[in-house]
Amino acid sequence: MSKLTLTKAFADYGAVLKNARWACSAIAKDGSLVFSCWDHFLRPQPGGSLRYEDALSRWRGNVLGREVLREQLKQALESNLRVRLVIASLKEPSIMAKAHSLSRTDASIWPKTFSTRKDLVGRVAEFNGDRFVIDYHREGTS
Repeated sequence: MSKLTLTKAFADYGAVLKNARWACSAIAKDGSLVFSCWDHFLRPQPGGSLRYEDALSRWRGNVLGREVLREQLKQALESNLRVRLVIASLKEPSIMAKAHSLSRTDASIWPKTFSTRKDLVGRVAEFNGDRFVIDYHREGTS
């Protein structure tokens, strides 16, 4: 996984962010949802898959991006859209010890890098308007 800018990571999936300063999701040209998620919220599952769980209410500072994602998660669940993975990683390992504080601060202030996992495709497994779960599997195995 090479390190990319956020806009380049989205472009690799044929998606353009509404605004690279606050957006974390976009609908790609092929109709899939592209979502940038924190690596420390990705949990390995049996068979090499990954699960991402989060709650929009946890987010601070990113009101516009949160609302765009809320609408896109709803659309992805209702239409069974594929979800493509962009992984946000904190640049400095020392910050990882503070990762739990991300639930109480605006995470956009932390320096980060981005990478993609084109071998994985996800589906929104759960979404109640706040809490959401996305399960990622190797292409063709879900």
